[in-house]
Amino acid sequence: MLQPDVYEYLSSKDIQPKEKRLLVCKNDKEAQETCDTATFLKYQAFKLPDLRVSEGDDLRSFQTEIFELIESLYAYYHCEAKKLLIAPLRTLLLPLPKEAYFKSIEIEFAATLKMQELKEQLYHWGYSFVDIVTQKGEVSFRGDIIDIYPLGRDQAYRLSLFDEEVENIRRFDLDSQKSDKEELESISILPAFLAFEKEEYEALKARVEKSTLDTFVKDIDSLGFWYLNEFAENYLESFEALWVSDLKEELKEIYSLDKPLIHEESFQLKQIAKAAKTRALEVANPNAIIKSNEHKRITIIAKNESIVRGSELNSFENINFVYEDIIVNLISEAEVIISLNKPVKRKKVKKASIILDELKLGDYV
Repeated sequence: MLQPDVYEYLSSKDIQPKEKRLLVCKNDKEAQETCDTATFLKYQAFKLPDLRVSEGDDLRSFQTEIFELIESLYAYYHCEAKKLLIAPLRTLLLPLPKEAYFKSIEIEFAATLKMQELKEQLYHWGYSFVDIVTQKGEVSFRGDIIDIYPLGRDQAYRLSLFDEEVENIRRFDLDSQKSDKEELESISILPAFLAFEKEEYEALKARVEKSTLDTFVKDIDSLGFWYLNEFAENYLESFEALWVSDLKEELKEIYSLDKPLIHEESFQLKQIAKAAKTRALEVANPNAIIKSNEHKRITIIAKNESIVRGSELNSFENINFVYEDIIVNLISEAEVIISLNKPVKRKKVKKASIILDELKLGDYV
């Protein structure tokens, strides 16, 4: 269990907002535990997805993870508080985009839009142009209506125009395609890939089209990340990076089977120290733990008050409550931290995509 190590490491550090600190984890589970611990200690923690790709893979199959990567890095670079970047080992095997490519477009009510410029910008930023928006990363222009599902948002948005002036901004439902009644003052649009200028987009597009990799479609969605070159950097060098746990065996296996774009030498990092005073706590009976440690500082973590009320705690006296959707269970000579939250298994949703030329006569769709 690594949470005690992370807890003591982060408790002893005074990380400033402008510091670029990266914790490298074995896998997504370890990254989530690290993220929860950092959040408990009031860091703004940004966890990258576990992007398990091999050189030359068609990245359309990993679009969910790539969208999550872009959203997390955008949020990290635009955060001005005390922050921390957390990444699984395999995500760092390829260069990741530089900070300069995480910009946004701000559109406000009553703003005047230059339609052709907006279309070109969204195209260069990786948005897919469709008739009906049904997925994140899509945009539709239909007369005086713009529908868009931006990254970093849980809903799609509809902009109604009068000529080129924004008349109203509303959310809309993907299934019914109906707009909400509530009007919004503004909308922020993140890149669906990266915030490229035309020349940068065309340079990447040209590299991809000349690719010798064995994929059916040679476009930016499929191969873009393999050819970022000057648009990306080795995060192990541009950040102050540390191992959360011993990664030697994982690295040995990876580099014996594959040839990642990041050289193995970049992973020769220090590991955070083992905890000296804190240990992991198995929570079977919270009341028994609280009673036997009543002389200590006791903190209960819960997603909301409803979970606390339904927890059957014998007493709320002398207990500090933290309302966060995290799981941290630790004990030391001075304190006890108990989480009432339970792990939730996330369902992985893949974007459906069919390339007609890949279908054969007799295939059932």
